[in-house]
Amino acid sequence: MACKKFFHPGIGNRGCVKRRYNLGMSIWKTYPSDYREKEVQHILAAVRAGECVSVIGLSGAGKSNLMGFIANRPEVFVHPNVLVDCNRLRQNTSDDLFHLIRRALGDGTPSQDEYEALDMLLEKRLGENSGNLALLLDRFEMLADDHAIASNLRALRDAHKYQLTFVTATRKTIDPSSEIAELLFGHTIWLGPLSERDANWSIQRYAQRISQDWDMSVAFKIRELTWGYPSLLRAVSEAYASGASLELTELQEHPAVKRRVKEFWDDSPSESDLRLAGLEGLPLLASTDSIQGFDTSQLTEKEFLLLNYFESHPGQVCSKDDLIQAVWPEDQIYERGIRDDSLAQLVRRLRVKIEPDPSNPHYIQTVPGRGYQYSGIEEA
Repeated sequence: MACKKFFHPGIGNRGCVKRRYNLGMSIWKTYPSDYREKEVQHILAAVRAGECVSVIGLSGAGKSNLMGFIANRPEVFVHPNVLVDCNRLRQNTSDDLFHLIRRALGDGTPSQDEYEALDMLLEKRLGENSGNLALLLDRFEMLADDHAIASNLRALRDAHKYQLTFVTATRKTIDPSSEIAELLFGHTIWLGPLSERDANWSIQRYAQRISQDWDMSVAFKIRELTWGYPSLLRAVSEAYASGASLELTELQEHPAVKRRVKEFWDDSPSESDLRLAGLEGLPLLASTDSIQGFDTSQLTEKEFLLLNYFESHPGQVCSKDDLIQAVWPEDQIYERGIRDDSLAQLVRRLRVKIEPDPSNPHYIQTVPGRGYQYSGIEEA
């Protein structure tokens, strides 16, 4: 089957990659060299300066992909490093962690004093790598709150200050009282949506793996719906490949999307977490059950986007510009009069569907000269 080229500014010839990859090639070699470029360069600059880095990503942000990319693309991340997957620990103890790090460094022999053995191995390794090494501690959240582990890692860092650095990947911010916290807070990166180029590449790569050709209009719509957030981007791609339309309300009921949304909320991210991750107000993350008391099954996509934005800002006066941006994010150029008229018509249609008396609205109040204010059904 012919491969339709997925051209986009900045992608160039990486827009068409044959589906059958060389089986002898590492999967990491298929990633574009500028994958997560902003984050990679931030981490590289920090570890080169001898600083530690905290990478925080909510469920589905692609933390392990970023860490794997860094560890396996030495021509991109030009700094000695070793990946330590904390998910492979048998027990969450200092000894098990230090033994796992030693195994990652090429020494898996048992030792009665794992800390001492690791310290000696690091001394040797640092001497062989121009005095620098970054330990990439993936899935570190299971260890971050352990006082003994944090203290021992801090001691290792102090013993090899500015030579040994840590890059930790966690789902939540590390407890500020932890011994290791102050090493990381100077360089904290929140991993959010992919860049437009990376999102396009990810969508195309998935389509090619399942022997489908999707044009740029499909990629645009998937990005619009997911904001490029990795797990949701993959879920919507799976849903579309199975025959679902790229309509918000239909996707929210698709098993692939519902599963990933549930996984996301199972970690109980706070409003602050959502804001820092760049996901605040993402409609796809809103459950259709979250708008209590309203039958959202009859809403159009634009009506749902509008109601979802209102529900996210109860009691606040929402400006017309903010509402238009939330409902029509794809429109960059739009005459002001047309924009206002389109919004007014959409508000009228939504009122007809949710208000007991649309001519005397209770939930959505017009604030003359400013916009609209949503009271919420619980105040009825």
